[in-house]
Amino acid sequence: MGDLTLDVRPFDSPADYERMIEYFHSANEALLAVMGVHRRRLPAREAWLERLLPDLERPASHKQTYYLSWRANDVPVGHSNVNQISFGQQAFVHMHLWRASQRRGGMGQKFFDRSLRLFISALSLERVICEPHAQNTAPNRVLQRAGFRLVRCYRTTPGLINSEQDVNRWELDVGSAHCAGSAP
Repeated sequence: MGDLTLDVRPFDSPADYERMIEYFHSANEALLAVMGVHRRRLPAREAWLERLLPDLERPASHKQTYYLSWRANDVPVGHSNVNQISFGQQAFVHMHLWRASQRRGGMGQKFFDRSLRLFISALSLERVICEPHAQNTAPNRVLQRAGFRLVRCYRTTPGLINSEQDVNRWELDVGSAHCAGSAP
């Protein structure tokens, strides 16, 4: 990660959403399985784009989803997003580094910590929740390091694109002693 310049910024064009949609549609079965995503549940590209684009124009207080682009040396390499947003209260966060070669080096943690600060600020969040697949080690580790607390493990279908699975429910109360990116 030596000379990489990392940047996190809100999606600002249809192309940002198209890259995210392509990430899911082009993912191999092993990656989808570890994320708990079921290929047949992925919306068609155009329908997915059509559903998400209105959030580009909505003010933060009315967004249904809020996406951030993760860039290394100005090249998109991943994204984070929140949904189930209750402005001023809480939202559910998701994170994805798109290339396996960029995982395991700490880059995802840096991107996630920056994303978390942006989401909290932009949406005035008091609580952030994440429910990754219980067997997906990377996001569970990132959440723990970011100061989230593990609340419980349970079986559910966490989203429209997911199959039924065991998830770990992690929560971060923003007013708590440790928040993303701050020193413990």
